[in-house]
Amino acid sequence: MENKKANCIVEVSVDSATGRRAVGIMNMRQALELPEMLTLTYTHPDPVKAAAGIVVNRQELAGFLACH
Repeated sequence: MENKKANCIVEVSVDSATGRRAVGIMNMRQALELPEMLTLTYTHPDPVKAAAGIVVNRQELAGFLACH
């Protein structure tokens, strides 16, 4: 049985000296399959928190996916 949280949509961004730049919109599973880079951030999986601009790192995103 596939984890339904894996299909939650997040925006992946790269943080740089010039600010955040969007890489793409994808589900959490796809986002976690990207290469590990310290400069990647992800919008919060909760749409309300994402709309407020809250971002999480890779470990936090994986934690949301792991919670049942």
